[in-house]
Amino acid sequence: MSAVKGSRSHAAADALVIRRAGDLGSAAVRATAAAASRIITAALDDLAGRQGLPAFDAPEDHAVPTLSHIIETDGGRFCLACDGDRPVAFGAGLVRDAFSYCAGLFVLPEWQGQGLGRRLFEAALDGLPVAGGATALTSNAANPVSNGLYARHGIYPQHALLVLCGPAAEVRAYGAPRRRGLDAEPLGPAHLGELREIDEAVLGFDRTPDHLWFLSRPDHPGWLLRRRGRAVAYAYLGGDHTEGAGSVGPIAGLRPGDQAAALRFVVAELAARGQERATVVVPGPNLTAQRVLWESGFAFEGVTGLVCASRPFARFDRYVLAGDSIM
Repeated sequence: MSAVKGSRSHAAADALVIRRAGDLGSAAVRATAAAASRIITAALDDLAGRQGLPAFDAPEDHAVPTLSHIIETDGGRFCLACDGDRPVAFGAGLVRDAFSYCAGLFVLPEWQGQGLGRRLFEAALDGLPVAGGATALTSNAANPVSNGLYARHGIYPQHALLVLCGPAAEVRAYGAPRRRGLDAEPLGPAHLGELREIDEAVLGFDRTPDHLWFLSRPDHPGWLLRRRGRAVAYAYLGGDHTEGAGSVGPIAGLRPGDQAAALRFVVAELAARGQERATVVVPGPNLTAQRVLWESGFAFEGVTGLVCASRPFARFDRYVLAGDSIM
């Protein structure tokens, strides 16, 4: 969320109606997602301009698939602030077991600085985290207003989040997967139980709703990697649609080396499909993924992010994110 003051008054912002997007039909889901995607584009373009960075380079509808998934699975925590019938801001929460995630918090530039982001954040994450659970989000490290808001709600920076981009063909296949004794097979619904076991070991929660969404996208396939018949890692192409055509993720492995092998495998698949550049969202503790990418000529893209959470969670040394919307 942007730090600049908007042109509206606090009273005007306080008068806005906050609507929850639960139980919408398919047409209404897409219309709501399209409105929210336009808000994201406008807010990020404004933030980039104030940071002296190039304009946010994405079509207005770039986030519609991901936002539609969020609304369909957690619509009761997808909160829109509307000026009449016009959406001007939104906050989105996801809940997976005892884990909760702020999947988005964006305000149109002219409505920023009026407390609207705080209202939406509190509405989307009301009652969270549950006892014994964790609430997390990803954030722009160069956005002090948003990060201050999160910290005041007990969600503190835990790790750097690196968006690394580079030549897909340079991520060599040595060490992956068969040279590590691994076999890869295309993912399908029959693998949901094995995916759950990996996620519970690596992330600490079951994210079956997200895997069902990944698996529904034939243009972004995934693979399960096995060692002597046991599932030890998985990897997808495409991410969560927020990082462009060359993105990969999520990628998880029971051991860091297996996750690195899965990363090499899936980037090689990307290169084989004619994609010249790959984008990988890597948590700072994931030194094995960093090593693979730095040695292959990858470099920073944009501003460093943050993984913020109410407490430490997950084995980030063996996980690559899908993007910043559903982690």
